Amino acid sequence: MVTSQDVKEALDTRREFTIEIDGTAISYFITNPTGEDIRKADWQYSKIYNQAILDDLLTQAQMVDLLKKQGVISEDYANNVEETRSRLAADIYKLENLPESSSDVDREDAALSVAATRDELFRLNQRVNGPMGNTCENIAEDARVEFLTSRILQKKEGVNLWEDYTSYLNEENTALAVKARFEVMLWMQGLNSDFLENTPEQQALRDINQKRVEKALASLKEEREAQEDEDAPEVAELEIVELPPAAEEEEPSPEEEIPVVAEESPADKKPKRKGRPKGSKNKKTPKPEPVEEK
Repeated sequence: MVTSQDVKEALDTRREFTIEIDGTAISYFITNPTGEDIRKADWQYSKIYNQAILDDLLTQAQMVDLLKKQGVISEDYANNVEETRSRLAADIYKLENLPESSSDVDREDAALSVAATRDELFRLNQRVNGPMGNTCENIAEDARVEFLTSRILQKKEGVNLWEDYTSYLNEENTALAVKARFEVMLWMQGLNSDFLENTPEQQALRDINQKRVEKALASLKEEREAQEDEDAPEVAELEIVELPPAAEEEEPSPEEEIPVVAEESPADKKPKRKGRPKGSKNKKTPKPEPVEEK
């Protein structure tokens, strides 16, 4: 009985790759094929191979004979390929065994030498790989890879991307179908998706470029700091001036003292009596005293 742990482990062992669709990066996963998937893929290989034979396509052996007859493949060509492969192996060994004290220039030269030799070997192989790709065996192998692609591609939740082989063949998104087929082909050969980016020469060149970028950024930072120091206003020197001591105030003499009049509190003030106002007409005038006659 399949448990949830078994399902989780199966999902965790899937190989992931991403593709950008309408500006959004979407992840897809490659899972292991079942026995039925492998049998049907082999049957697809046999069917396409037989159909190619009936259509008078050449087998690999026939294509090799034809290329030799046309002079594409010769003894000199074979020797050149073997010599280039040996030189590539020697260049890689030299790059990977450089002393730690080697300068970045020496490492860069060694990495560029490996890249040039690898490119030369690729061009030599393409002289044969192009025609060989149209043989019965290669066409049948492409059909097997396509069938497996239609069966082992999944979404994140573990659902198959295509219902069947026909759905894969009718996929409207050509970029997705080609990318998926390429990823499955690399997976079958045991290669990572970024294997071209992780070759010894690419790793060395990437490290050297990283060092140069960091050095350039550090130099730029120093220049900016120096420029900011030059543009900063100079601090003016302040001259400290000693002021004369303040004159002492003379205390007033007793004669000059100003008397302080204490204000009466509201309690000390006497209320005024009510009466007729001053100058009233009703005020009685005193009678004059009689004068004595002499």
